[in-house]
Amino acid sequence: GSDKEAILDLITSRSNKQRVEICQAYKSLYGKDLIADLKYELTGKFERLIVSLMRPPAYGDAKEIKDAISGVGTDEKCLIEILASRTNQQIHDLVAAYKDAYERDLEADIVGDTSGHFKKMLVVLLQ
Repeated sequence: GSDKEAILDLITSRSNKQRVEICQAYKSLYGKDLIADLKYELTGKFERLIVSLMRPPAYGDAKEIKDAISGVGTDEKCLIEILASRTNQQIHDLVAAYKDAYERDLEADIVGDTSGHFKKMLVVLLQ
């Protein structure tokens, strides 16, 4: 078993940069991936929250976009909110995180799930 309260206190009292540094230090000290160990130890919504907090913000955006274009229909509001409100660097980080997390090209997935002027606008935002 794991001490969920201690995990929650430790992770929520650090900045994202500090949490990324914790992951790197864990890998250096123990030769293991902290996120994988957290996934093994935790379950459900708590696991999803903790894992998302441990990753850079671009991974959260990548997950939201993946969810927005998966299945039947497209959550257009989600796509607009993320892609229209991020800086160029954040978009670049998002594209890289999406590729890393899903081994797929974000632009190709968006083009495949949208059409018309909306598709063109999203592609421009990705550029």
